This record gives sequence, C-alpha cells and structure tokens, in this order.
Amino acid sequence: MTEKIYPLLVTIEDGVSTAALMSPKGFSKSRENGTLWISHPETGRVLPWQGEPAFVSLEDTGAGYTAVLPAGSNPVGLSLVKGEVDVEKHEQVDLDGSAESAAFLAKLTSVIQERHKSMPEGSYTTHLFNKGMEKIKKKTGEEAVELLLASEKEDILYESADLIYHLLVLLEAADLSIFDVLAELERRDG
Repeated sequence: MTEKIYPLLVTIEDGVSTAALMSPKGFSKSRENGTLWISHPETGRVLPWQGEPAFVSLEDTGAGYTAVLPAGSNPVGLSLVKGEVDVEKHEQVDLDGSAESAAFLAKLTSVIQERHKSMPEGSYTTHLFNKGMEKIKKKTGEEAVELLLASEKEDILYESADLIYHLLVLLEAADLSIFDVLAELERRDG
C-alpha cells in the first residue's frame, strides 16, 4: 500500500527550523506515541525520527504537517528530506525459485542478526531492539492486524512483507530464527 507523503515543517521553540516527510500513517503514529514518526524519502517507510523527539504540537494543515519541538531539541541529523539517516532499504526482489527464496530469507535473517549485534544508529531494526521484546511483539501484532484488514492484493502483499520482517525481528529477539520455525513445520509434517 503506497500512502501519499507530505512535507513536515518542524520548528523548534528557540527558532531553528528543519523539514522532513510525513504520511497520514506517520501522523497517526506520532499522535499515538507522542514522538515524531516520519517517512523515509526513498522507501516511504514510516520510521521513528532519529532521537524520537517529543513534540509540543503537531498539526495537519491539509497540504502537509507542522510540528513544534521544545526549545533545546537538536535538529542536527534529524531531517530525512535528503535521506541523511541510514535506514534499511526494502528492495523489491523477484523470487521465483525456492533456492533463491531461501537465500534471500537467509540474507535478511543475517542482516537482522547483524543489526542486533552492532545496533547501528538510525536503523529501524535497532529502534525495535532498543524498545525490547514487548514492543517487538506489539509491533508484530499490529502488522498482523493490518494484514487481516487489507483487502486489495497490493495491500495484502505490502502488509505481509511488513509482518514477515517484524516476525524475523521477534524471532531474533527470542534467540530463534525463521529456520527454527521451518524445522518445526517440517517436524509436524512428518
């Protein structure tokens, strides 16, 4: 599902301004969490803004969004308009064979494991691991609900990818992998 993305003008109470991008989903998540969630300019993914800045106000202007952050907030490195923050890139991959699919799944699992070990700044995966198991479970559940509510084929595909990614993060946090799950499925098939 591709959501429209709008500009977000951010002003800090001491007069500094910066900008980012925000979608309706990001606006809703920001309201829900009390911190800014913005859209990555290349992937469109809704991510917590680096540093998870709390806002004084957040408004939908109809043509975009405006936010005010408390005085003393640091806008350096926060703007995603030019994509300065390094986040996971979710590329569309053509997987037409089981060997290629298994290789891609292994690669994605490996990336998540590496993010768990190195915890790089600006990574959404790092954000999830920093929030802990309960947050990861909650996010995985949210993605499952979004999949259940999807009705269009494109939306089902998009939400399924989100669910699988979050499931892989959940498994890593539990010291498991998707291959442990596949082994369990094989055991049940026998």
